[in-house]
Order: sequence, then structure tokens, then C-alpha cells
Amino acid sequence: MPTVASPTTYFLANRVWWAVALLIGPIAGAISGEPLVGVAVIGLLVLPSFLIFDTERSWWSGAVRRLPEEPKRTRSETRKLTLWSAIALLTGLAIAFMRPWA
Repeated sequence: MPTVASPTTYFLANRVWWAVALLIGPIAGAISGEPLVGVAVIGLLVLPSFLIFDTERSWWSGAVRRLPEEPKRTRSETRKLTLWSAIALLTGLAIAFMRPWA
């Protein structure tokens, strides 16, 4: 299988994946009227990320597989991931509480 992605692409894709999951979950829960639906949607969307974004997978390039050896960059990117995720979750919750579709 050919390897794909640079470390920059890896980190950006990881941030986008988590942000989308955390944005969609609360909205899905609000639309259904059941908060547990939102939690389930988040879970279903987040769980695959642990497999897809595992740096030891064969589809990632050698540069991505070496990322655990770069703790300073990984720490910086983890902060960005946390920030993107928090913003997405808060946005999803705000949309869910405002219910613009109702």
C-alpha cells in the first residue's frame, strides 16, 4: 500500500476530523431531542480516529511515523488539536441550544 501524507497533512486532517465530530454530535442530539444521540454520534465519529491517526499504520509516510520522536512538535500540535476541538464543541453546543431549524 502506498504511503500518504506529510506531517502537516496528518496534523491538519486529525484536527479537522475531531472538529467535525465534536461539531456534529451536539447538533445531532438537539435535532433528535435526545442528548444520548449526540454522545453516540460523537463516539461513532471519534473512535475511528484512534485507528486512522495511529502513526504506526502502514499508510502513513515515514515522516509521520517518526512524529513520536519529536515531542516538542507533537506537544504543539496537541495544543492546536485541543483548541480546534474545544472551539468546535462549543460551536456545536451553541448551535444545538439556539436550534435555528426550529
